[in-house]
Amino acid sequence: MKRNVWLVAASLIGVVALTACGSSGGSKSDSGADTTSTTKSEATSSTSAPGAENTIQLVDTSLGKVIAGADGKVLYLYKPDGTAEVSTVPAGILGAWPPVVVKTAPTAGAGLDQSLVSTGTQPNGMKWVRYNDHLLYGFTGDAAPGDTNGNGVGGIWFAVTAAGDAVAS
Repeated sequence: MKRNVWLVAASLIGVVALTACGSSGGSKSDSGADTTSTTKSEATSSTSAPGAENTIQLVDTSLGKVIAGADGKVLYLYKPDGTAEVSTVPAGILGAWPPVVVKTAPTAGAGLDQSLVSTGTQPNGMKWVRYNDHLLYGFTGDAAPGDTNGNGVGGIWFAVTAAGDAVAS
């Protein structure tokens, strides 16, 4: 019986430790953008070596062919960002609209122009993927690859075409 109590206690301590390590306090830059809240995006970002899975790709959706991450989930641009290298998304919004973060040079899949792929270095030093000078974000409201629930949200979030333009709602 004592052994079971110790096993349960040790398991709980491990869970608490992992939870504490995985949390991100986040901080804001002068622009109000969260400069450290990237835990969700890091889980879906591409950090693979060249020749491995693409950072971004084209997928077929109800909107036509649009840019998606390596997991097939549609990516969006945030109109107020314009073509700025640094995000203007409010910190409280990044949890629902996580950026695509990379540690190595991002790559484009078939049908996309590699010359339009770049990164925007944020104030915290993290590199976020850009396409045609637009920072790219996922949307937690898209449950499956090819979902486009984020397109047109608030009149400011839009899926991105292979040309790098916003998809009209």
